[in-house]
Amino acid sequence: MCSIFLLNFILIEKLIVALQPIQLSTLIKIFPKVIKWIFLSKDKKYLYMQKVAYQDAANNSTYNADKKNDFVVGSYDEQNKWEDYDKYLMKYVDKSFQEKIALDFACGPGRNIIKYNKWFKRIDGCDISQNNLNNAKENLTYHKTPLPNLYVTNGDDLGMEQENYYDFIFSSIAMQHICVHKIRYSILTCMYKALKKGGRISIQMAFGTFRENSAGYYENCFNATGTNGSYDTRVEDPNEVKKDLENIGFKDFEYWIRPAGPGDADTNWIFFTASK
Repeated sequence: MCSIFLLNFILIEKLIVALQPIQLSTLIKIFPKVIKWIFLSKDKKYLYMQKVAYQDAANNSTYNADKKNDFVVGSYDEQNKWEDYDKYLMKYVDKSFQEKIALDFACGPGRNIIKYNKWFKRIDGCDISQNNLNNAKENLTYHKTPLPNLYVTNGDDLGMEQENYYDFIFSSIAMQHICVHKIRYSILTCMYKALKKGGRISIQMAFGTFRENSAGYYENCFNATGTNGSYDTRVEDPNEVKKDLENIGFKDFEYWIRPAGPGDADTNWIFFTASK
């Protein structure tokens, strides 16, 4: 596991490269912000690392053509064709949901918003990266999908404050890339608050025993210097998730263990759902 010193060194190095072409007057203005960052709490530094990583990946991606230049999803077309999403992520979505509103947590470039748009009245999206959301708008426009509400998050929330609003909140290939239990618990709590009574979450994560660059479910790896495959988390026992969800207030927990999808180093995935 990388030390806090290494994490600070890598991020400071990024700052130095970014600051080189900036004029002295501008440096003086932003210097207090740099000092403030140095003294951020460990969870805030982790979230900063995630935001920078996804901003960079999204900045190098384009989605305004059938052949995508994608560095966020990594296997966009293969993910789109993976049938387990229809069977398990959307297991309880029926025709009645065409009058309901959903939220795609960590929506990235809007892949699932486009894919499942006709299954719901509207699918909003939220993501830690504004660049991802900009790409989502580009992608949605290209596919002639109406633009929904798109919220930029702080990494540990949903980027919006509406409560009792959504009928369905779902997320895929996202929560497994957050190797800090404290942050995932905060996100699940925000999901609970945002759901209407009787609303449902449906989430996919990695499942299995130890693998390199993967933390246990309850670990808080604040010192991780990478994400989105370079340092992740996993569920080893479904009861780990069940306990969190029940502590928050969810009920009717169900899960399914399935082979891992495209481009994933894990052996298995877990799809789980619960209602408010």
